[in-house]
Amino acid sequence: MTELLLIRHGLPLAGVFDPGLAPQGTAQAEHLAAWLGHEDLDALYVSPYRRARETAAPLERLTGMTATVLDDLREWDTDVSQPYTPPEQIGADDPRAAALAEGRFEDFVPDLDRDAFRARAVRAMNTILDAHPGGRVAAVCHGGITNTCLATVLGLPTMFWFHPDYTSVSRVRRMPGGRTVLHSVNETAHLIARRAVDAGTAA
Repeated sequence: MTELLLIRHGLPLAGVFDPGLAPQGTAQAEHLAAWLGHEDLDALYVSPYRRARETAAPLERLTGMTATVLDDLREWDTDVSQPYTPPEQIGADDPRAAALAEGRFEDFVPDLDRDAFRARAVRAMNTILDAHPGGRVAAVCHGGITNTCLATVLGLPTMFWFHPDYTSVSRVRRMPGGRTVLHSVNETAHLIARRAVDAGTAA
């Protein structure tokens, strides 16, 4: 079995080009690293966007691994020449804010080339799974990529069907027969708890 952890980046700064993490996002990334440090990861991948790379940085330090930058993990907002605004901070008079609040996630990106985006997201997922048979791999990416990968695994016709929390972890597993299945969605325990370590390994 091969397990892939799809991780949304931490809370980014607003109003800047290709933003890094806000202070809250940095704290989220640190909590994530402390939690996943006990999972025996075999590899780490990351989107080229700064908010994802900064989220992966504490995990790189903790594990000693260097994340592989995979361009296919980038989000749908490919124009990083424009100031970025986190979805939750979009003005109430923006139709996208209403779409998000009402759970009409597909309407948040009405002009997206959905076929091309789905193809890219699935290619990223399969590239990682193919490269690490029998391993456990983390990929720090974006909400749209996570949505689309999980929707494809579930066979959903819609690509955007839930709103992942910042640094949330969702897992898919490729089973020995080759089938890829959903294992978990939107894990956030690391934001509110510490992971217990077995006494035998806590020396």
